[in-house]
Amino acid sequence: MLELMTLFIVKHTIADYFTQYGWMIKDKATYGAKGGIAHAVWHGILTNIVLLFFVDPLTAAFLGTLDAIIHYHIDYIKSNVWKSRGYTAQDQMFWVTHGVDQLLHLLTYIGIIYYLCV
Repeated sequence: MLELMTLFIVKHTIADYFTQYGWMIKDKATYGAKGGIAHAVWHGILTNIVLLFFVDPLTAAFLGTLDAIIHYHIDYIKSNVWKSRGYTAQDQMFWVTHGVDQLLHLLTYIGIIYYLCV
């Protein structure tokens, strides 16, 4: 399972930092907006791909979809905290909420691995 967690972390870095674009970021505080949905779906697709090395396709698709839904809502809440409080990258609480956001995403991966081990 260490291999799976490592792949999840690499996947997460790619999806959250290398392939998340401005049009995705600006929409994440609006529920149902295409940017936030596209970003979360991309996470789900990559989770599905990672899981295909470890589980059957139906399980991978289910868990990839679950990851996308959870990811979307974590980002939506974080983005609305930033928006409602007016946090910018110069504010400590911007980074605190960003850190909590990242922690929740990593805990999602731990939850997926736990589900697979039970």
